[in-house]
Amino acid sequence: MSELPLLTTDRLRLRGLLDSDAAQILAIRSNAEVNKYLDRPNDTTIDQALSFINKIKAIVSGGEGFYWGITLKDKEELIGSICYWNLEPTNKKAEIGYELHPDYHGQSIMQEAISAVLAFGFNDQYFELITACPKQGNESSVRLLKKTGFSLTGDFTDEKTKSKYFDFRLTKADYLTRSS
Repeated sequence: MSELPLLTTDRLRLRGLLDSDAAQILAIRSNAEVNKYLDRPNDTTIDQALSFINKIKAIVSGGEGFYWGITLKDKEELIGSICYWNLEPTNKKAEIGYELHPDYHGQSIMQEAISAVLAFGFNDQYFELITACPKQGNESSVRLLKKTGFSLTGDFTDEKTKSKYFDFRLTKADYLTRSS
């Protein structure tokens, strides 16, 4: 994969990360509300944010994942991100992940972004299964996944972090039935 496709919705642009996004990446990755349900250390410096951006660029250019920065159509400022990771090309499977700065919560922005990314995954990448694994307790993410058609299939505990997660799945067949 050479370049990440630009995805657009009525209100949003989903684009690749830029070095100029470092301040917004730092604002998102250092936010206590965003990190509440993520097992990762808070970024605290612009250098950490730039390092993250470079890591993501390498993953995307190496075909190991897709990672979009989310902006409002009329602004360049990054307000969140959405990605496919844990790609399993032979199984036509990927896991979706997302985060949104709290200033933009409650506006259906992530629902709009997920809809665009699901269409890309099922229609352009020919995924047969997309999974999502929100941390237990993250009720807003659970509601979002259910609203976008995912089904809860179980839960699991991450042995490394001892955190408990839900296992949500959306098949291409269910997506197509829901979309028609």
